[in-house]
Amino acid sequence: MTLHLIYKEWIKTRWFALVALVAGLAAVVGIFAGVAGGIRNDAPLYLSRLLTNKEAFFALFRFVPLFAAVLIGVSQFLPEVVDKRIKLSLHLPLGPVRVVYSMVLYGFLLLSAILACCLLLFVGLTAVYLPAEVIRAALVTMMPWVLGGMTAYFWIAMIAMEPVGKFRFFYFIVAYLLISVFMRKFAVGNVETLLPVLAALTGVSSVSVLFTARRFNKGEL
Repeated sequence: MTLHLIYKEWIKTRWFALVALVAGLAAVVGIFAGVAGGIRNDAPLYLSRLLTNKEAFFALFRFVPLFAAVLIGVSQFLPEVVDKRIKLSLHLPLGPVRVVYSMVLYGFLLLSAILACCLLLFVGLTAVYLPAEVIRAALVTMMPWVLGGMTAYFWIAMIAMEPVGKFRFFYFIVAYLLISVFMRKFAVGNVETLLPVLAALTGVSSVSVLFTARRFNKGEL
């Protein structure tokens, strides 16, 4: 039964996931092209700016996690809610909690896989020109954006399954304000102390999905 549910999710999201992956990989290639151009034009000056954390050469990646989260979340949950199919899914013998978290876990793992591919390509390409300390600082600075994408995915699920319009609007406002914290332009390498807080917010968002799933299941008004 769980495998059937996961297969159903894959059918809904596969093409959107491919678009997200291609867009993410294209952004990484664009970053690499920028690095290669900077090295060719004036390697000493460019590397000096990178080593002193004055050049956010990876800024093109900023909205990639959010874009991927929106594509996967909307493609996964919007058809279920519009067609009321999720109401049937929540009454499967698996139980509503297991059904919801099977769906959410699938989407989270799919999003994680897409972002992992992008980050691996990022490390592999930039390592051609840049030292490890620059790449590490870049990855640390990119982590809030990655966590922001994951948080956005959880809030999309919450908003989609919320049965009351006024609460859905309230969730949207909260999600916008929360995700804007993740999506800021942080100073390069200076977000390590903030990462545990952002990770905790992402974790709380993942658990909160159960609340709206329960309300949707009961049809509360």
